Amino acid sequence: MAATLTRLTGRSGLLVAWPTISCRLYSTALVQQPKQKKGAPSKRTTESASQKKKANDADSVEEQLKALERMRRLPSVYTSTDIWGSPMASFDVQIPYDIRAMLRTFLSQRPYKMHRVRDIWFAIKHNTNNWLKNAFGMFTVAKANAFPGLTNIQLRIRPAVWRRLRGVQSHDSKSWLAPLRKIALETYRQANVAVARQNEEVLKALTVGEFQSKTLQVIRRREKGHKWFWDITSDTSDATFYVPDPTFMTRLCSCVSWLLRRKPSEPTPVVPPVTVVSIRAAEIYLAEQDPKVGHRLVIQALVKFDTTQVLKVTDRHGNPIKSELSKPHRVVQYIILEKIGWYDSPWKLKEQIYRK
Repeated sequence: MAATLTRLTGRSGLLVAWPTISCRLYSTALVQQPKQKKGAPSKRTTESASQKKKANDADSVEEQLKALERMRRLPSVYTSTDIWGSPMASFDVQIPYDIRAMLRTFLSQRPYKMHRVRDIWFAIKHNTNNWLKNAFGMFTVAKANAFPGLTNIQLRIRPAVWRRLRGVQSHDSKSWLAPLRKIALETYRQANVAVARQNEEVLKALTVGEFQSKTLQVIRRREKGHKWFWDITSDTSDATFYVPDPTFMTRLCSCVSWLLRRKPSEPTPVVPPVTVVSIRAAEIYLAEQDPKVGHRLVIQALVKFDTTQVLKVTDRHGNPIKSELSKPHRVVQYIILEKIGWYDSPWKLKEQIYRK
């Protein structure tokens, strides 16, 4: 506030000096104040700030560890609750790139372009990253002895063990993921049949998360009176399902024939209907005691389904509705299968991934 003198005229005609008070805002006062030059912070100030930050970080880490310890002890107190069973987000499973096809396209198109070289280099890094994570996921599952259909897996420093750890995409019957591929195909078949027959109970037992919500929407939006008939027409027998891994000489001959640009004498390889392209596993059940059923892991596998399918639709009068889907057509889908280790439940379809 500031005091000023104001001249007023009285009844007698004399001038009277009367003190009045004029107000100004606080923000205006701050603006009008002389600004103080801010110097560089002293060493003591920076050291004290860094010490406070370190102390706060240490306290937060200690509080998180205490909270985790309380969570580990909670199942022994409340035996009917499962604090580890909350819905899980999808792990970082990845669809690998077909580097052979990219190289074939690159060599067939001239002049060579630099952006295609960068694309190939990116695909190599992407596949290498996925390969390393697959090997670590296989090691985690093998260490917990959590492969379906297999027991007493021994991790030893042997070439055969290493080949099976890195052989995620193998179609051999001796692969550690061979039983899982069978389970994936059967789950995929039962889920599609349940969608065709509008059996929500079976569908809820075989699916979870986003995949379940989308398939339920497909069922509930169907026109009344329409009937669906779905089936896989491609060969899913053991002859096409289990393909032995190629030997070193077979790979060498195919590589030489490709370099010489000759067609290999071998027949066209049969594409298996199911391929595991990516697998991840994490220990989620952190209670002090082991679960009563199963193991502590949550396993997610990205499975490629490459089949020939038929979907026939009839109206309420039983007349067939013409559609392209009524003819045999190839369908390629990448779907995540999830298994919660401490639940006595089957593998479930969780989410469909699309290639970019």
